[in-house]
Amino acid sequence: MKLISRTSQAGQPGDGWKEGAWPAAVLFCLSTFAISTFRASLNPDAVFELFNPKRIALIVAGAGVFWLAVKQADRHQLDFRGLGRMAMVALPGMAMLFAIAVGWDLLIEPRPDDIAARNLRWILLWGGYFGTGIAAWLAVHYAAALAHVQAAQTASASRSGDPDLGFWVKTGRQTIRIPHDGVEWVQAEGNYVRIHGADGAHGLVRSTLSAIEAEMEGGAFLRVHRSALCRRSAIRGYRRKPSGAMLALLASGAEAPLGRSYVRDVLGADRGLQTAASEMDDTVSQPGAEPASA
Repeated sequence: MKLISRTSQAGQPGDGWKEGAWPAAVLFCLSTFAISTFRASLNPDAVFELFNPKRIALIVAGAGVFWLAVKQADRHQLDFRGLGRMAMVALPGMAMLFAIAVGWDLLIEPRPDDIAARNLRWILLWGGYFGTGIAAWLAVHYAAALAHVQAAQTASASRSGDPDLGFWVKTGRQTIRIPHDGVEWVQAEGNYVRIHGADGAHGLVRSTLSAIEAEMEGGAFLRVHRSALCRRSAIRGYRRKPSGAMLALLASGAEAPLGRSYVRDVLGADRGLQTAASEMDDTVSQPGAEPASA
């Protein structure tokens, strides 16, 4: 089973696995230091040292093992065999850390009492830190790779010019397709955008509003709010809510947020109309020309 292919990693500026190895290792080092130091501070049988030399040496060496494991993902496809290769880096690394810990207690700071058991417990705990760090790193990069693939598929569909292609969006537990020519408006929601169809269907796709705006047919969509796009031909009017917020009225009966700075673009009118819009009551406004022609 293939988790992330090499082709999905290619062509992502700043997102390469190799480029992410050093930041991941530094973050792993700092988090391991924080957790280990906190645990040491809770030990009533030992004098607490914030910068204990042995602990720092083991943490830095452990971060090096983590870095080598992350780098391993850059050389192979990240399938189950790739995960096995990462484990083959981690296991010798744990043995090396154990050897460093035992050697430190024997040669640098002699502590003959219970050396093996004490250091084995620390190495097993470090293995838990390592597994958690790798899981978090995989989750972040898998999400980035998946978003890249989805964006590439969307861009490819848009470039093909086939009107039957559209957006595969998630709504609840379902995934549905909304054709390009069936999209009425688009709304940004964090790292996703919600595609609204003229038939009432809607769902989320991982993208940005600017990317969607660039992919749709030229000039068909208009920015009506910093977080919303509307199809020009679907705009039927606008109204003001009692709170003062403005809404664009669409052909399907839906309402999209309308920013005051975008009113002029929506209406294709002069500044006087924008002033009038800010003073109107909670009614539909269709001043002068039909707004859909804007």
